[in-house]
Amino acid sequence: MKLKNKLASLLVASGSLAAASSAHAAAYAAGDLVLYFFQEGGSQTVYANLGAATGFRGSVAGPSDVVSNLDVKGWGSSLGSTLTAAYGSNWASLTNLYSGLIAVNNAFTSTTTAAVNGDSNRTVYFSAPNNLAEEVLGRNIGGNSAMTTLATQIGAFGLGFTGTNDFLIVPAGASNQIMGQNPFLTSGQLDMAFLTFDGGIAQVGTSGSLGTFTGIDGDVENVEFALDLHRILAAPNAAGTINGVDADGNAIAARTSMYEGTITINSSGVVGFSAVPEPSSVMLLGLGAGALAFRRRRSA
Repeated sequence: MKLKNKLASLLVASGSLAAASSAHAAAYAAGDLVLYFFQEGGSQTVYANLGAATGFRGSVAGPSDVVSNLDVKGWGSSLGSTLTAAYGSNWASLTNLYSGLIAVNNAFTSTTTAAVNGDSNRTVYFSAPNNLAEEVLGRNIGGNSAMTTLATQIGAFGLGFTGTNDFLIVPAGASNQIMGQNPFLTSGQLDMAFLTFDGGIAQVGTSGSLGTFTGIDGDVENVEFALDLHRILAAPNAAGTINGVDADGNAIAARTSMYEGTITINSSGVVGFSAVPEPSSVMLLGLGAGALAFRRRRSA
């Protein structure tokens, strides 16, 4: 598809999805994708519930039928207001603020639970930091017991998201849900996240931005975080070994990472999602009357 045609379709889809989105508050449920924030040395952590992770996957593995959208939850800048309350009005320029994504589907300790929306038991979703300049690689899980450990840790993490609000500020000293699952090896260097991901899965903020886009009002907005969303299935499908295809159309085996799209957070705290299936192509994220261009990163 030519880039101008791709952009036109993304702009139409973005507008229609934004109109259909709702800021309706709902309690956390297993399989919800949690966007979280924490600050090294800080006293507050933040949860944000993006809803069912399968909504970012599409009807099959790979994001071929998921359209890009600037404001995926219809929150506007509400998340930005929450981040301001937790970290101050300069949150977008902090160099010790981290953001990540995580989800687990089904009963997270079970190996027999029936599939949910095409995800087998213990299917996990997680982030890979995308700085828009270097290749982003996925992660593979070594064995079934390691997969169970990961799913169990993520499940326990999700239980820390209490109540019915879309956002939750939790004092860092009152809960180890975020800080405990994203420990530091040394200052500025993350250790093993969720007892599985060496080096962590969260992205640290910068004093500047990762890129810019022009909004519908002509103002230039900055992208502060860009998180590639990956998915790992624990078990093979009915065919025996393959769990669908990745965004490039490649067959994927059990416990192997699949890229599903990229979630962005701009300087106002608006959460967007971009999904383009072509490998090594220019990704255009529909943003009202403007666009942010950045390369899609191939997963492992």
